[in-house]
Amino acid sequence: DINLSSDTYTTDNNHTTRPIHTNPAFIQQLKDDLRDHRMILFRNQTLTGQRQVDISNTLGKIQSFFHHHPQSPHTDILRASNDPAVGCTNVGRSGWHNDGIYQTRPFQFQTM
Repeated sequence: DINLSSDTYTTDNNHTTRPIHTNPAFIQQLKDDLRDHRMILFRNQTLTGQRQVDISNTLGKIQSFFHHHPQSPHTDILRASNDPAVGCTNVGRSGWHNDGIYQTRPFQFQTM
C-alpha cells in the first residue's frame, strides 16, 4: 500500500531518503504505469490541496485554465460541483472528455 497523503519515506539506489512522492524511481514507475494502464487509482487517500499539486508537478508542469472557486483547496485545483456554493458548475457538461485535448500538444497526464 502506498500512502501519498503522509510523509512515507523511501530509500532509493543512492541511499537518499525522501518522501515517496519525490523519489525519482517512484515517479518513473508511476509514469510508466500510467502509460501502460491509462488510469491508476490510489484508494483511501486524504491529500491536502498542496500535496495533490506537489504530486501532480512530479508528472509535469501543471496548466490551470479555469477560475478558482473559494472552496477549492488550491488555486491549481478545479473544484467542480452541481452546487455553485460548493464548486464551479457547468464543468465538463459535454460528457466524457480528456482535458487539454484541444491543445496542439494535449496533456500527458491528469490527476483527479
